[in-house]
Amino acid sequence: MRILVTGAAGFIGSSVSEALVARGDEVIGLDNFDRFYDRAIKERNLAGLRAGPRFQLHEGELLDGELLARLTDGVDAVVHLAALAGVRPSIAEPARYMRVNVEGTTVLLEACRRRGIGRLAVASSSSVYGARSKVPFSEEDPCDQPASPYAASKRATEAVCATYGHLYGMAIACLRYFTVYGPRQRPEMAIHKFVRLAEEGRPIPVFGDGGSGPSLAGLPARAG
Repeated sequence: MRILVTGAAGFIGSSVSEALVARGDEVIGLDNFDRFYDRAIKERNLAGLRAGPRFQLHEGELLDGELLARLTDGVDAVVHLAALAGVRPSIAEPARYMRVNVEGTTVLLEACRRRGIGRLAVASSSSVYGARSKVPFSEEDPCDQPASPYAASKRATEAVCATYGHLYGMAIACLRYFTVYGPRQRPEMAIHKFVRLAEEGRPIPVFGDGGSGPSLAGLPARAG
């Protein structure tokens, strides 16, 4: 299969791309190397992929319709992982988060519709559950009270995907990631940050009162 992976240079994107290549698929990667964290980290993520013949990376933006029209040519399926991430940064730049995460996803869906691509896996987030006290969460829980612009952008992304599925029969799975961890995890994520600071003998910052109750439900520990 020929698969387009957006956000291919990131933590999850590079890992997914490697898994697809390992099973024999051809991967077309897209990433814009956003300033959210050091480009050198993403370049390291791609080192193994770049060495093989079944992966090619294109640097560009989700909002570039002409680029997406080219990249979707001949593609069988899409894994859409590209997005602006982070709860706290989204509060400082809400409009940018909506443009990239919601409008960018819509541009991608339009490109897929025009190419007849009917299978997509799309990254959503556990943040869509909002500041809820009920745990554990359920896929059936209402998600109508997002607690940050990031969460709102991901919930809106799900809604746009549902619309395309309804109108055009596209099979789209939105995956609500919680705190994904492992090799290559983003440097600002809790597990990566806590381990790094502990190894360096530096204090670990605490947000709120340090508890795990509802008052902390919207903080980045479960931003996804």
